[in-house]
Amino acid sequence: MTQCIVVADDLTGSCDAGHEFATRNYDTRVVISPQSDATPQGDIAVYNTESRYAEPAVAAERVRAVLETTDPSVVFKKVDSTLRGNVRVEVDAATQAVNPDLVIVAPAFPANGRLTACGYHLVDGQLITESPPGQDEERPPTHDSLTAFFASSDYPVERIGIETVSRGTAVVREAFESVCSTDGPVIVTCDAVTDSHLATLAAAAEKLSKRCLYVGSGGLARQIPVPGTCSGAGIDVDESRSVVGVSGSVAPETLAQIGEISKDRRRHLDLELAVTDPSTAGADLASRGNAVVNEHSGVLLYSADARSDVDRAMAAGERAGVDGETIRRRITNALAAGTAEVVQDGQASNLFLTGGSTARAVLDSLGAATLDMAGEEIAPGIPLATVNGGIADGVTAVTKAGGFGNEQAIIKSLARLGLSDE
Repeated sequence: MTQCIVVADDLTGSCDAGHEFATRNYDTRVVISPQSDATPQGDIAVYNTESRYAEPAVAAERVRAVLETTDPSVVFKKVDSTLRGNVRVEVDAATQAVNPDLVIVAPAFPANGRLTACGYHLVDGQLITESPPGQDEERPPTHDSLTAFFASSDYPVERIGIETVSRGTAVVREAFESVCSTDGPVIVTCDAVTDSHLATLAAAAEKLSKRCLYVGSGGLARQIPVPGTCSGAGIDVDESRSVVGVSGSVAPETLAQIGEISKDRRRHLDLELAVTDPSTAGADLASRGNAVVNEHSGVLLYSADARSDVDRAMAAGERAGVDGETIRRRITNALAAGTAEVVQDGQASNLFLTGGSTARAVLDSLGAATLDMAGEEIAPGIPLATVNGGIADGVTAVTKAGGFGNEQAIIKSLARLGLSDE
Protein backbone atom coordinates (compact mmCIF):
# COMPACT_ATOMS: atom_id res chain seq x y z
CA MET A 1 0.00 0.00 0.00
CA THR A 2 1.30 3.45 -0.88
CA GLN A 3 2.14 5.32 2.32
CA CYS A 4 3.55 8.52 0.84
CA ILE A 5 2.87 10.62 -2.26
CA VAL A 6 5.61 12.88 -3.59
CA VAL A 7 4.77 15.52 -6.20
CA ALA A 8 7.73 17.09 -8.04
CA ASP A 9 7.91 19.62 -10.85
CA ASP A 10 10.50 17.88 -13.03
CA LEU A 11 11.95 14.42 -13.54
CA THR A 12 15.42 14.79 -12.02
CA GLY A 13 13.84 16.36 -8.94
CA SER A 14 11.39 13.46 -8.77
CA CYS A 15 14.29 11.05 -8.80
CA ASP A 16 16.51 12.79 -6.26
CA ALA A 17 13.56 13.09 -3.85
CA GLY A 18 12.48 9.50 -4.48
CA HIS A 19 16.02 8.29 -3.87
CA GLU A 20 15.93 9.62 -0.32
CA PHE A 21 13.07 7.23 0.47
CA ALA A 22 14.59 4.32 -1.46
CA THR A 23 17.84 4.63 0.47
CA ARG A 24 15.79 3.78 3.57
CA ASN A 25 14.58 0.62 1.81
CA TYR A 26 11.17 1.91 0.77
CA ASP A 27 9.90 0.54 -2.55
CA THR A 28 9.88 3.86 -4.44
CA ARG A 29 8.54 4.36 -7.97
CA VAL A 30 8.61 7.50 -10.10
CA VAL A 31 5.90 8.16 -12.69
CA ILE A 32 7.82 9.76 -15.54
CA SER A 33 5.13 11.73 -17.34
CA PRO A 34 2.08 13.70 -16.15
CA GLN A 35 0.22 12.19 -19.11
CA SER A 36 0.97 8.66 -17.91
CA ASP A 37 -1.80 6.40 -16.61
CA ALA A 38 0.72 4.36 -14.60
CA THR A 39 -0.38 3.65 -11.03
CA PRO A 40 2.68 2.71 -8.97
CA GLN A 41 2.01 0.28 -6.14
CA GLY A 42 5.17 0.81 -4.08
CA ASP A 43 5.52 2.25 -0.58
CA ILE A 44 6.34 5.66 -2.08
CA ALA A 45 4.77 6.98 -5.30
CA VAL A 46 6.52 9.96 -6.92
CA TYR A 47 4.67 11.93 -9.59
CA ASN A 48 6.48 14.20 -12.05
CA THR A 49 4.06 16.98 -13.00
CA GLU A 50 6.61 18.47 -15.45
CA SER A 51 5.34 21.88 -14.39
CA ARG A 52 8.42 23.94 -13.55
CA TYR A 53 8.12 25.96 -16.76
CA ALA A 54 4.39 25.50 -17.36
CA GLU A 55 1.94 28.37 -17.11
CA PRO A 56 1.09 28.92 -13.41
CA ALA A 57 -2.55 27.86 -13.78
CA VAL A 58 -1.50 24.68 -15.60
CA ALA A 59 1.11 23.90 -12.94
CA ALA A 60 -1.43 24.32 -10.16
CA GLU A 61 -3.96 22.06 -11.89
CA ARG A 62 -1.40 19.29 -12.41
CA VAL A 63 -0.55 19.31 -8.71
CA ARG A 64 -4.21 19.26 -7.69
CA ALA A 65 -4.98 16.48 -10.16
CA VAL A 66 -2.51 14.17 -8.39
CA LEU A 67 -3.42 15.03 -4.82
CA GLU A 68 -7.19 15.30 -5.03
CA THR A 69 -7.49 11.63 -5.99
CA THR A 70 -5.17 10.25 -3.29
CA ASP A 71 -5.18 10.14 0.50
CA PRO A 72 -1.81 8.84 1.74
CA SER A 73 -0.48 9.13 5.27
CA VAL A 74 2.29 11.49 4.14
CA VAL A 75 2.40 14.09 1.35
CA PHE A 76 5.64 15.72 0.24
CA LYS A 77 5.63 18.58 -2.27
CA LYS A 78 9.12 18.49 -3.74
CA VAL A 79 10.36 21.90 -4.93
CA ASP A 80 13.53 22.96 -6.69
CA SER A 81 16.30 23.54 -4.15
CA THR A 82 17.07 26.84 -5.90
CA LEU A 83 13.38 27.88 -5.91
CA ARG A 84 13.01 28.03 -9.68
CA GLY A 85 9.65 27.35 -11.25
CA ASN A 86 6.07 27.83 -10.02
CA VAL A 87 6.95 27.12 -6.41
CA ARG A 88 4.47 29.38 -4.60
CA VAL A 89 1.60 28.53 -6.95
CA GLU A 90 2.22 24.78 -6.66
CA VAL A 91 2.49 24.90 -2.87
CA ASP A 92 -0.83 26.75 -2.69
CA ALA A 93 -2.41 24.13 -4.97
CA ALA A 94 -1.05 21.27 -2.84
CA THR A 95 -2.30 23.00 0.30
CA GLN A 96 -5.76 23.40 -1.18
CA ALA A 97 -5.87 19.71 -2.13
CA VAL A 98 -4.48 18.29 1.13
CA ASN A 99 -5.96 20.85 3.57
CA PRO A 100 -3.28 20.34 6.25
CA ASP A 101 -2.98 22.24 9.51
CA LEU A 102 0.64 23.16 8.78
CA VAL A 103 2.66 23.51 5.60
CA ILE A 104 6.29 23.02 6.63
CA VAL A 105 8.58 24.65 4.06
CA ALA A 106 12.29 23.80 4.24
CA PRO A 107 14.00 23.85 0.80
CA ALA A 108 17.55 23.54 2.17
CA PHE A 109 19.76 20.77 0.75
CA PRO A 110 23.01 21.19 2.71
CA ALA A 111 24.86 18.40 0.88
CA ASN A 112 24.49 20.44 -2.32
CA GLY A 113 25.20 23.87 -0.86
CA ARG A 114 21.58 25.00 -0.48
CA LEU A 115 21.00 26.60 2.94
CA THR A 116 18.37 28.78 4.61
CA ALA A 117 19.65 31.12 7.31
CA CYS A 118 17.96 34.10 8.99
CA GLY A 119 15.07 33.57 6.60
CA TYR A 120 17.24 33.89 3.48
CA HIS A 121 17.91 31.10 0.99
CA LEU A 122 21.44 30.70 -0.34
CA VAL A 123 23.27 28.62 -2.96
CA ASP A 124 26.95 28.04 -2.25
CA GLY A 125 26.98 31.10 -0.02
CA GLN A 126 25.25 33.43 -2.50
CA LEU A 127 21.79 34.87 -2.11
CA ILE A 128 19.55 32.83 -4.35
CA THR A 129 18.67 35.64 -6.76
CA GLU A 130 22.36 36.46 -7.22
CA SER A 131 23.43 32.85 -7.85
CA PRO A 132 23.57 31.18 -11.30
CA PRO A 133 20.11 29.59 -10.80
CA GLY A 134 18.85 33.08 -10.05
CA GLN A 135 19.48 33.92 -13.70
CA ASP A 136 17.10 31.23 -14.99
CA GLU A 137 15.61 32.57 -18.23
CA GLU A 138 12.06 31.33 -17.67
CA ARG A 139 11.19 30.92 -13.97
CA PRO A 140 13.93 32.37 -11.73
CA PRO A 141 13.48 32.61 -7.95
CA THR A 142 11.62 35.81 -7.10
CA HIS A 143 12.98 36.61 -3.63
CA ASP A 144 15.91 35.75 -1.38
CA SER A 145 13.70 35.85 1.72
CA LEU A 146 11.39 32.85 2.10
CA THR A 147 8.75 34.90 3.89
CA ALA A 148 8.78 37.43 1.03
CA PHE A 149 8.74 34.55 -1.45
CA PHE A 150 5.47 33.25 0.03
CA ALA A 151 3.96 36.64 0.91
CA SER A 152 1.52 36.45 -2.00
CA SER A 153 0.27 33.01 -0.91
CA ASP A 154 -3.42 32.35 -0.31
CA TYR A 155 -2.48 31.30 3.23
CA PRO A 156 -0.89 33.06 6.23
CA VAL A 157 2.90 32.75 6.47
CA GLU A 158 5.02 32.35 9.62
CA ARG A 159 8.74 31.77 10.08
CA ILE A 160 10.84 29.59 12.40
CA GLY A 161 14.44 30.79 12.57
CA ILE A 162 17.71 29.04 13.18
CA GLU A 163 17.70 30.21 16.79
CA THR A 164 14.66 27.96 17.33
CA VAL A 165 15.58 25.06 15.04
CA SER A 166 19.01 24.69 16.65
CA ARG A 167 17.43 24.17 20.09
CA GLY A 168 15.99 20.78 19.20
CA THR A 169 12.83 18.82 18.53
CA ALA A 170 10.82 19.80 21.61
CA VAL A 171 11.33 23.52 21.06
CA VAL A 172 10.48 23.28 17.36
CA ARG A 173 7.36 21.26 18.14
CA GLU A 174 6.21 24.00 20.50
CA ALA A 175 6.87 26.57 17.80
CA PHE A 176 4.83 24.58 15.29
CA GLU A 177 1.95 24.26 17.72
CA SER A 178 2.03 27.98 18.48
CA VAL A 179 1.46 28.97 14.86
CA CYS A 180 -1.38 26.52 14.19
CA SER A 181 -4.68 28.22 13.48
CA THR A 182 -8.28 27.12 13.72
CA ASP A 183 -8.96 29.16 10.58
CA GLY A 184 -7.11 26.82 8.22
CA PRO A 185 -3.64 25.97 6.96
CA VAL A 186 -0.58 28.03 7.90
CA ILE A 187 2.64 28.07 5.88
CA VAL A 188 5.75 27.92 8.07
CA THR A 189 9.10 28.70 6.43
CA CYS A 190 12.03 27.14 8.27
CA ASP A 191 15.73 27.87 8.52
CA ALA A 192 18.14 24.94 8.11
CA VAL A 193 21.88 24.94 7.51
CA THR A 194 22.68 21.31 8.34
CA ASP A 195 21.06 17.92 7.82
CA SER A 196 20.50 17.72 11.56
CA HIS A 197 18.34 20.85 11.37
CA LEU A 198 16.18 19.20 8.72
CA ALA A 199 15.98 16.06 10.87
CA THR A 200 14.81 18.19 13.79
CA LEU A 201 12.06 19.77 11.70
CA ALA A 202 10.82 16.38 10.49
CA ALA A 203 10.94 14.84 13.96
CA ALA A 204 9.04 17.77 15.46
CA ALA A 205 6.35 17.53 12.78
CA GLU A 206 5.95 13.80 13.39
CA LYS A 207 5.19 14.44 17.07
CA LEU A 208 2.35 16.82 16.27
CA SER A 209 -1.24 15.65 16.34
CA LYS A 210 -1.83 17.98 13.40
CA ARG A 211 -1.77 17.03 9.70
CA CYS A 212 1.32 18.37 7.93
CA LEU A 213 2.19 18.96 4.30
CA TYR A 214 5.96 18.83 3.79
CA VAL A 215 7.56 21.13 1.22
CA GLY A 216 11.24 20.92 0.38
CA SER A 217 13.99 19.40 -1.73
CA GLY A 218 15.95 16.16 -1.43
CA GLY A 219 17.41 17.33 1.87
CA LEU A 220 14.07 17.28 3.66
CA ALA A 221 12.92 14.14 1.82
CA ARG A 222 15.82 12.31 3.48
CA GLN A 223 14.32 13.01 6.92
CA ILE A 224 10.56 12.58 6.48
CA PRO A 225 9.18 9.70 8.55
CA VAL A 226 6.86 7.28 6.75
CA PRO A 227 4.65 4.78 8.58
CA GLY A 228 4.53 1.12 7.71
CA THR A 229 7.07 -1.54 6.87
CA CYS A 230 9.71 -1.02 4.18
CA SER A 231 9.40 -3.51 1.33
CA GLY A 232 12.92 -3.02 0.06
CA ALA A 233 14.94 -1.52 -2.79
CA GLY A 234 18.14 -2.45 -4.58
CA ILE A 235 19.79 -2.73 -7.97
CA ASP A 236 22.00 -5.00 -10.04
CA VAL A 237 23.65 -3.05 -12.85
CA ASP A 238 24.19 -5.03 -16.06
CA GLU A 239 27.59 -3.66 -17.09
CA SER A 240 27.59 -5.74 -20.27
CA ARG A 241 25.30 -3.14 -21.80
CA SER A 242 26.67 -0.13 -23.64
CA VAL A 243 26.22 3.25 -21.95
CA VAL A 244 24.57 6.33 -23.41
CA GLY A 245 24.74 9.61 -21.56
CA VAL A 246 22.87 12.74 -22.54
CA SER A 247 23.10 16.29 -21.23
CA GLY A 248 20.70 19.09 -22.07
CA SER A 249 21.76 21.28 -19.16
CA VAL A 250 23.65 24.58 -19.38
CA ALA A 251 24.22 24.85 -15.62
CA PRO A 252 27.85 25.81 -14.88
CA GLU A 253 28.33 22.63 -12.87
CA THR A 254 27.30 20.41 -15.79
CA LEU A 255 29.38 22.34 -18.33
CA ALA A 256 32.45 21.79 -16.14
CA GLN A 257 31.61 18.08 -15.80
CA ILE A 258 31.35 17.63 -19.56
CA GLY A 259 34.78 19.19 -19.98
CA GLU A 260 36.23 16.34 -17.91
CA ILE A 261 35.07 13.69 -20.41
CA SER A 262 37.53 12.64 -23.10
CA LYS A 263 36.61 14.25 -26.43
CA ASP A 264 36.67 10.90 -28.20
CA ARG A 265 33.85 9.70 -25.93
CA ARG A 266 31.45 12.61 -26.41
CA ARG A 267 29.57 14.15 -29.30
CA HIS A 268 28.11 17.65 -29.56
CA LEU A 269 24.67 18.26 -31.06
CA ASP A 270 24.75 20.51 -34.14
CA LEU A 271 22.90 23.41 -32.52
CA GLU A 272 22.26 25.49 -35.62
CA LEU A 273 20.79 22.47 -37.39
CA ALA A 274 18.75 21.52 -34.30
CA VAL A 275 17.15 24.97 -34.23
CA THR A 276 16.09 24.80 -37.89
CA ASP A 277 15.63 21.04 -38.44
CA PRO A 278 15.58 19.04 -35.17
CA SER A 279 14.77 15.74 -36.92
CA THR A 280 17.84 15.91 -39.16
CA ALA A 281 20.00 17.11 -36.26
CA GLY A 282 18.87 14.15 -34.15
CA ALA A 283 19.66 11.69 -36.92
CA ASP A 284 23.09 13.27 -37.43
CA LEU A 285 23.82 13.05 -33.69
CA ALA A 286 22.71 9.40 -33.64
CA SER A 287 25.03 8.52 -36.53
CA ARG A 288 28.03 10.09 -34.85
CA GLY A 289 27.04 8.71 -31.44
CA ASN A 290 26.68 5.17 -32.73
CA ALA A 291 30.20 5.32 -34.16
CA VAL A 292 31.55 6.17 -30.70
CA VAL A 293 29.52 3.39 -29.05
CA ASN A 294 30.85 0.89 -31.56
CA GLU A 295 34.42 1.88 -30.70
CA HIS A 296 34.20 2.59 -26.96
CA SER A 297 30.95 0.88 -25.79
CA GLY A 298 29.49 4.19 -24.75
CA VAL A 299 29.06 7.87 -25.53
CA LEU A 300 27.99 11.16 -23.99
CA LEU A 301 25.68 13.22 -26.20
CA TYR A 302 25.25 16.88 -25.25
CA SER A 303 23.87 20.20 -26.41
CA ALA A 304 26.38 22.53 -24.76
CA ASP A 305 29.78 22.50 -23.10
CA ALA A 306 30.16 26.29 -22.82
CA ARG A 307 27.87 29.28 -22.36
CA SER A 308 28.83 30.43 -25.84
CA ASP A 309 26.77 27.50 -27.17
CA VAL A 310 23.68 29.16 -25.73
CA ASP A 311 24.52 32.35 -27.60
CA ARG A 312 25.02 30.39 -30.83
CA ALA A 313 21.66 28.68 -30.44
CA MET A 314 19.86 31.94 -29.73
CA ALA A 315 21.51 33.60 -32.72
CA ALA A 316 20.45 30.69 -34.94
CA GLY A 317 16.92 31.05 -33.64
CA GLU A 318 16.88 34.76 -34.34
CA ARG A 319 18.00 34.13 -37.90
CA ALA A 320 15.27 31.49 -38.26
CA GLY A 321 12.64 33.73 -36.69
CA VAL A 322 11.82 31.46 -33.73
CA ASP A 323 11.54 32.41 -30.06
CA GLY A 324 13.56 31.17 -27.10
CA GLU A 325 10.99 28.62 -25.95
CA THR A 326 10.87 27.07 -29.43
CA ILE A 327 14.66 26.98 -29.61
CA ARG A 328 14.91 25.10 -26.32
CA ARG A 329 12.15 22.68 -27.30
CA ARG A 330 13.74 21.89 -30.66
CA ILE A 331 17.14 21.29 -29.07
CA THR A 332 15.59 18.99 -26.46
CA ASN A 333 13.67 17.09 -29.14
CA ALA A 334 16.80 16.65 -31.28
CA LEU A 335 18.78 15.37 -28.28
CA ALA A 336 16.01 12.97 -27.30
CA ALA A 337 15.55 11.62 -30.82
CA GLY A 338 19.27 11.10 -31.33
CA THR A 339 19.66 9.46 -27.94
CA ALA A 340 16.73 7.11 -28.47
CA GLU A 341 18.18 5.91 -31.77
CA VAL A 342 21.55 5.14 -30.18
CA VAL A 343 20.01 3.47 -27.11
CA GLN A 344 17.89 1.06 -29.12
CA ASP A 345 20.55 0.12 -31.65
CA GLY A 346 20.96 -3.47 -30.48
CA GLN A 347 20.66 -4.31 -26.79
CA ALA A 348 19.24 -1.25 -24.99
CA SER A 349 21.93 0.84 -23.28
CA ASN A 350 22.26 1.93 -19.67
CA LEU A 351 21.43 5.62 -19.39
CA PHE A 352 22.90 8.74 -17.81
CA LEU A 353 20.50 11.71 -17.99
CA THR A 354 21.11 15.27 -16.81
CA GLY A 355 18.66 18.13 -17.07
CA GLY A 356 15.05 17.46 -16.08
CA SER A 357 13.41 18.29 -19.40
CA THR A 358 16.00 16.29 -21.31
CA ALA A 359 15.63 13.26 -19.05
CA ARG A 360 11.87 13.31 -19.45
CA ALA A 361 12.09 13.72 -23.26
CA VAL A 362 14.54 10.83 -23.62
CA LEU A 363 12.52 8.44 -21.48
CA ASP A 364 9.31 9.43 -23.26
CA SER A 365 10.94 8.73 -26.61
CA LEU A 366 11.85 5.26 -25.33
CA GLY A 367 8.31 4.54 -24.13
CA ALA A 368 9.33 4.29 -20.46
CA ALA A 369 6.53 4.53 -17.87
CA THR A 370 8.16 4.52 -14.43
CA LEU A 371 11.51 4.39 -12.67
CA ASP A 372 12.19 2.13 -9.68
CA MET A 373 14.60 3.95 -7.40
CA ALA A 374 17.50 1.78 -6.28
CA GLY A 375 18.47 3.43 -3.00
CA GLU A 376 22.01 3.98 -4.32
CA GLU A 377 23.56 7.25 -5.45
CA ILE A 378 26.71 8.44 -7.17
CA ALA A 379 26.73 11.61 -5.05
CA PRO A 380 24.06 13.61 -3.19
CA GLY A 381 21.14 14.14 -5.55
CA ILE A 382 22.49 11.80 -8.27
CA PRO A 383 20.59 8.50 -7.83
CA LEU A 384 20.35 5.20 -9.71
CA ALA A 385 17.10 3.65 -10.91
CA THR A 386 15.72 0.89 -13.11
CA VAL A 387 13.60 1.78 -16.14
CA ASN A 388 10.19 0.14 -16.46
CA GLY A 389 8.40 -0.14 -19.79
CA GLY A 390 9.27 0.54 -23.39
CA ILE A 391 12.41 -0.15 -25.36
CA ALA A 392 14.72 0.39 -22.40
CA ASP A 393 12.80 -1.79 -19.96
CA GLY A 394 15.17 -3.15 -17.32
CA VAL A 395 18.14 -0.87 -18.02
CA THR A 396 19.84 1.12 -15.28
CA ALA A 397 19.55 4.90 -15.35
CA VAL A 398 21.37 7.62 -13.44
CA THR A 399 19.62 11.00 -13.26
CA LYS A 400 21.21 14.30 -12.28
CA ALA A 401 19.88 17.84 -11.93
CA GLY A 402 21.98 20.28 -13.92
CA GLY A 403 23.28 22.15 -10.89
CA PHE A 404 24.35 19.08 -8.88
CA GLY A 405 27.74 17.41 -8.52
CA ASN A 406 31.44 18.21 -8.63
CA GLU A 407 33.59 18.09 -11.77
CA GLN A 408 33.87 14.29 -11.63
CA ALA A 409 30.13 13.65 -11.34
CA ILE A 410 29.49 12.61 -14.95
CA ILE A 411 32.67 10.52 -15.17
CA LYS A 412 31.70 8.67 -12.00
CA SER A 413 28.13 8.19 -13.20
CA LEU A 414 29.19 6.72 -16.52
CA ALA A 415 31.71 4.46 -14.78
CA ARG A 416 29.04 3.12 -12.40
CA LEU A 417 26.97 2.20 -15.45
CA GLY A 418 29.91 0.36 -17.00
CA LEU A 419 31.77 2.97 -19.10
CA SER A 420 35.30 3.87 -18.05
CA ASP A 421 36.96 7.01 -19.41
CA GLU A 422 40.32 5.48 -20.30
